[in-house]
Amino acid sequence: MKFWYKFLFLPVFILALTGCDKETSDDNQESTEVPENVNTVDGKVTQLQKHTIGNGVPVVIMCDGFLDKDITGGRYRKATTMALNTLFSIHPMTSLKEYFDVYEVTAVSDNDFFSAYSKTVFGVKISKDSNPVVVSSNITKHDDVKAVEYAKKAVGEKRINDALIIVLINDKSSAGLCSHHGNFIKSDIPKGYTEGCSVAYVTLIDTKDFKPDCNIVLLHEAIGHGFAMLADEYVSKSGKMPDAERLDKIDSQNYGFYSNISFSSDVKKSYWADLAADSRYKSNHLACYEGAACYAKGVYRPTSNSIMNSGDSFNVVGSMMIYKRCMRLAYGDSWKFNYEDFVKFDLEGTKTGSSSKRYAPSKRPAAFQCSGFMVDSY
Repeated sequence: MKFWYKFLFLPVFILALTGCDKETSDDNQESTEVPENVNTVDGKVTQLQKHTIGNGVPVVIMCDGFLDKDITGGRYRKATTMALNTLFSIHPMTSLKEYFDVYEVTAVSDNDFFSAYSKTVFGVKISKDSNPVVVSSNITKHDDVKAVEYAKKAVGEKRINDALIIVLINDKSSAGLCSHHGNFIKSDIPKGYTEGCSVAYVTLIDTKDFKPDCNIVLLHEAIGHGFAMLADEYVSKSGKMPDAERLDKIDSQNYGFYSNISFSSDVKKSYWADLAADSRYKSNHLACYEGAACYAKGVYRPTSNSIMNSGDSFNVVGSMMIYKRCMRLAYGDSWKFNYEDFVKFDLEGTKTGSSSKRYAPSKRPAAFQCSGFMVDSY
């Protein structure tokens, strides 16, 4: 089956979380100084983090709208380091950090702004809508082919199928988008076999000090959509999902997509039925809450709120999908999911406080725009 999806998420009101700049080392220390002189070569690969468990799960971080001098002066590295720290700031990613290889690939743009006439390496175009509180925007154009081309410099042809690609946009507005494309095989865990990768685009918001103001959007787009293939859990459209779209979503679930939504109000028929019946998750109030995948009726989410809605953390269903995909990529097809192993991992992670690193926005997102679709399938 061949997929091509888009997800949009905007705008978001966010509090900056504190974080330190970090350069890669084998011991993965939390912070080091950004070097004063970074060799500015377009397409240069630097490994920001090296896995210590499994085979390494590949993530590639790049930036759009950065000039040559931004690489020389360390601004590029500051942005990618912020993204690196944000990715592993909440559960379950905090507990899975040792499984990931994270790379930076430098990309030099001709312009450091976005307009109808600007020229940036990944071709991002943004339309903006201002209001007195926040500037929201819509990413109207992007070049996934170019993003994949640059990512291959870090992970090569063989691992591009498994790669999560992140493009940080040098703009102060709030916007996010993720696209999936490639061929996938039927499985309860998404697995691509020809460039089955994801590309997440997120505006930085803070383009001066690179405080992680984009943290919620980055986690929502890159980890939620891009890595775990989760659906949105918020509502932006009244009524029911059109039949053609509903059938596409149901078919996609056969390939490991959208495991956090159900088209039945009966929790026993949902993907999270076992979790809902588990007394250890009683406090999570798992059920079938109507309203998800942007539609108000006929589609259900597992919890009242989560980071895939307007919250600041992954619910246990999202955590399970992140865990399953990480383990499969780290250990290969021989790895088999064990429910009790996951529950132990999840409960230990929350008990030790790794899930307490949740940085809430100062206000919940005021509005969202959703655009999720499949272009082709066979």
